[in-house]
Amino acid sequence: MEERERRVGELLEAYGLLVAAAELGAQRARKASDPVLRARWLAIAGARAEQRDRLLARLSALGIARPVVPPPAPEAQREIARLLRADLATSHALAARCRRVGRWLQATGDAETGALLERIANESLAHAAELARSLAYHYVREARSAAQ
Repeated sequence: MEERERRVGELLEAYGLLVAAAELGAQRARKASDPVLRARWLAIAGARAEQRDRLLARLSALGIARPVVPPPAPEAQREIARLLRADLATSHALAARCRRVGRWLQATGDAETGALLERIANESLAHAAELARSLAYHYVREARSAAQ
C-alpha cells in the first residue's frame, strides 16, 4: 500500500507541475508583445496542456481521482529574458522528474505509465531547446536595438 501511495504522490506532483507550466506559459503568451515569442510560448503551453491531459487520462485509467490543482496566481510583469530562463528551468525540471519517475515505474512493473512519462520527459527537453532558441533570439534583438 505504501508503494502505491508513493507512486500516486509522484504522479500527482508531475501533474501539478504540468498544470502550472501550461497556465504560466499561456499567461506569458497573452502578455508578450513580440509575435515570435508569443507564438513559441503558445506552442509550448499548448503542448504542456496536452501532456497534462495525457497524464490525467493515465491517472484515471489507474483509478486515481482527478486531482484538484489550483491554477498559479497571475505573475507580475517581468523582463522577458527572466521569464524565458524560468520556463527553460521548468522544462528541465519537468524532464528530470518525469524521466526519474518514469524509469522507476518501469522498473516496478508499470511500463505504460513509465513510457508515458518518458515521452513527456523527451518532449520537455524539446521545449527546453525551443526556449533556449527563444532566449537567444531575444538577446539578439536586444543587442540590435542597443546597437542602433
